[in-house]
Amino acid sequence: MSEEFRLQRENDLLKQLISVMNTTTKLDNILNYLMDLVTMVTTSEAAYMLVKDVVEGDFLTVRAVAGLKKAQTIGKEWPMDKGIVTQCYLSGGHKIVNSPHSDPGFDPAICKMLGVDIKNLLALPMNADGRLVGGIGVVNKKDGMSFGEEDVSFAMILADQAASIVGNETTFKSAEARIKRFNTLMQVSEEINKQNDLHQLLDIIMESAKMVMRAEASSLFLLDEKAQELYIESAQGDAGEQIKQFRLPVGKGIAGWVAQKGKAQLIPDAYEDDRFNSDFDKKTGFRTRSIVCVPMFFKKKNVGVIQIINALDKEAFEEDDVPYMMALAGQAAIAIENVRLLQSNKELFLNVVMALVKMIDSRHSFYNGHSLRVAKNAVAIAKQLGVPKDTIEKVQVCAFLHDIGRTQIPDFILAKKGPLSEQEWAVIKRQPLFGAKFLQGIKMLEYAVPAVLYHMEHYNGKGYPKGVQGEQIPLIARILNVSNSFDAMISPRPYRNPMDKATARNQISTKAGSQFDPLIVKAFLAAFDAGQI
Repeated sequence: MSEEFRLQRENDLLKQLISVMNTTTKLDNILNYLMDLVTMVTTSEAAYMLVKDVVEGDFLTVRAVAGLKKAQTIGKEWPMDKGIVTQCYLSGGHKIVNSPHSDPGFDPAICKMLGVDIKNLLALPMNADGRLVGGIGVVNKKDGMSFGEEDVSFAMILADQAASIVGNETTFKSAEARIKRFNTLMQVSEEINKQNDLHQLLDIIMESAKMVMRAEASSLFLLDEKAQELYIESAQGDAGEQIKQFRLPVGKGIAGWVAQKGKAQLIPDAYEDDRFNSDFDKKTGFRTRSIVCVPMFFKKKNVGVIQIINALDKEAFEEDDVPYMMALAGQAAIAIENVRLLQSNKELFLNVVMALVKMIDSRHSFYNGHSLRVAKNAVAIAKQLGVPKDTIEKVQVCAFLHDIGRTQIPDFILAKKGPLSEQEWAVIKRQPLFGAKFLQGIKMLEYAVPAVLYHMEHYNGKGYPKGVQGEQIPLIARILNVSNSFDAMISPRPYRNPMDKATARNQISTKAGSQFDPLIVKAFLAAFDAGQI
């Protein structure tokens, strides 16, 4: 199972949870739905949740179930010294038992209480920020299968969410307020997971933290593992821009301490805490009063730290503010790693594309570097047009690939020094068709097919291979037409010498409205005159 698939599956599970939480504020309904999700992701027959409802009691209580009769099971008490799920509750570890009746820790009385014969069992602890609040039993993998570590991975995502809800139940002021605020954080996390730009993502996280927590300022530190320093990647508030330049050694200040120890901290009065580093305040004139600072962990790996500063509606932050920040930090860590993974995959893919393009261009010396130059110039034109960042990335990839159909053109035609025959010219005109066909079926490059197919079309309809005109030609193809033509003009070919750049610039200018889109020509000229071409 790939990391990207696993992250997507995690996000899907959380989105399903968000969906039901938006329709009810009843805690028990949400917990029962969580059990439904547990049985779904583990393909099991049933699941039950045991929680520690009474502090002084020596038993756990069935709080939620799936695949079992609610009326007969919910509210039943189970001794804390018996059974495998209680072992996991006490130890904090999970356990897979595929032959429970031969396991010394198994108590068959649980089968009678639940009304089901347990053939195999997955037991999970419910850990609410370090405090064990209960355990979950997942019963009978379907089709005679055995539970495995993949079941543990996905079920623990939901167990952690259940633990967060149950663990904070007594702290929140009312059930309705508790669920509404939790809903807000989950909705924020859903917005976070839509982003694929890391900088924009982090700004959304911190603006959301400041808004949800009613704080004067917020900041997000990412960990530079090599330097063992925290650097501020995003900061919201009056001093936000000023403090982005600061770096903080791990272990120094509140944020450095949290990064080092991995423990959330509530600081009612910053200047009364010996760990507080007042350098930020001295350099910015900002006055820090209260702080909530929490670590961001992804798969037990420290990603960074989030902190909110100065409560707006009260004198200082309170204990019940910490779980909300921990929930946000957990989702932020997943989202950050997701974006990093996507970026890493994108870079790897781009490197493969560039290697392919270089190989194609190197077949003939007069094409060497052609596609890379076309891409550079096409990006400069796209930036002059003010197109969105994701479109610029597509322009670059399409430019790299615009001549990929050249691999189907015989060398004797490409290297011919004299005029092409009618038959040879007909083959040349098929190059865009060859390129588009090559890209079809490659899901990651579907957007490049029309750009490659139409990049030799003329604005007046006299190009090839389809003879379309004007805005029937896709925007990226119109950009490539100009960029490709300019580089062809200034490059040597077997049948002619290269033009100088000024002459080629003028050629492009005079063909606005005929071969080229006037809007694209205007952007090209601006980029050329600015030294970007």
